[in-house]
Amino acid sequence: MRRLGIRMMFAMAIVVAPIAGVLGTTLSQPAAAASAASRSPINIGDIGSLTGPEASSIDQTTQVLEAWAKTVNAKGGLQGHPVNLIIKDDGYNPTTSLAAVEGMVTADHIVALIDNSDVDTAWYKYVEQNKVPVIGGQTEDGPYENADFFDPGSTFNDYVYGEAYMTKLVHSKATADLYCAEVALCSQTLSALRAEFPKFGSKLVYVSAIGFAAPSYAAQCIAAKQAGATSMTVGDATQIVNKVVQDCAAQGYAPIQLSADGTVGISWLTIPQFNGNVDAQPDVPFFVHNSATDPMYTALTKYYPQQLTNPNFGEIVVENWADAILLQDAIGEVKLASTPTAAEVTTGMYDLPQGDTLGGLTPPLHFKKGKTTSNACFFYMGIKKAKFIELKNTAQPTCLSTK
Repeated sequence: MRRLGIRMMFAMAIVVAPIAGVLGTTLSQPAAAASAASRSPINIGDIGSLTGPEASSIDQTTQVLEAWAKTVNAKGGLQGHPVNLIIKDDGYNPTTSLAAVEGMVTADHIVALIDNSDVDTAWYKYVEQNKVPVIGGQTEDGPYENADFFDPGSTFNDYVYGEAYMTKLVHSKATADLYCAEVALCSQTLSALRAEFPKFGSKLVYVSAIGFAAPSYAAQCIAAKQAGATSMTVGDATQIVNKVVQDCAAQGYAPIQLSADGTVGISWLTIPQFNGNVDAQPDVPFFVHNSATDPMYTALTKYYPQQLTNPNFGEIVVENWADAILLQDAIGEVKLASTPTAAEVTTGMYDLPQGDTLGGLTPPLHFKKGKTTSNACFFYMGIKKAKFIELKNTAQPTCLSTK
């Protein structure tokens, strides 16, 4: 489970309020910024599966968003409105998730919701009906029916193309796919992968669901090896991917690991069999230090330095920072009322320049009113000699055809 708000660098009050069994954390504002940010708070929700089978791939998101909120509030808030970040853990429970979102919409009057949940199909219709914009992290097909879901990066519904392209980068003609049994989204792309892999000279030769609590994945490793797979994708949490790779190594099997999104973590550098790994990322790779990522690293170093050495520290960090910057920039496009509203945030999203990259954090973004989000542009990275490396020109994403 993630630790919420352990290191408070400013005088901050934390209120823990259970809502339908949900862990809720509300961050009040730093006293130092009180005079500058003296208008009504701007309430921003974050719903996450902070406990449950995929938690190790999500456990940095809270403190990344907190670091952003503290940084903004220390500078006077957003147009003088202090950011009030409201964080709820749904525990990977759809009923709990819906209750948490309903509470944030009706009681907290959030102006936007950041999506770190693995069960967002439980509430995406609800937020659509209540016209609350959702930012980042869509993990199911359903939410893409809502045009007011704003994802700052390559989108889940296009990830199959980014994954298939990796087989070309590593010259693998046969791939194994192990996917999490507990989370529905993990199996959703199988048919699409089977169709896309041959376009890049590869094919799926072995597929298996894997359980979060399985004592060993040796059987799947042996089967994938016997099927002739020279590369492997493991669609699961960071810690599970680590165990699969180590169990395969114990069987004398070390396929090239292909991964995507928030699965990658710095713990991978300690496992030799990750050498040669290739990853497709929705935003600029997390280990890159430049003008786009430096503000994030500055905020984390100031408020949550322990996150920088968290074994699970990885791409999910940049993804959430991009969520926050997208929200911040959208709000900058409109003049907030005395009491900020969700409608103002939505208007700001559609007013952002077409092709905006949030200063280099993301591929070109295109949000059009009434149109669902789709983005098949990816940043590619990998591991060589126990170091993360950039593939191609990491500052420029590779945009793939979805036809």
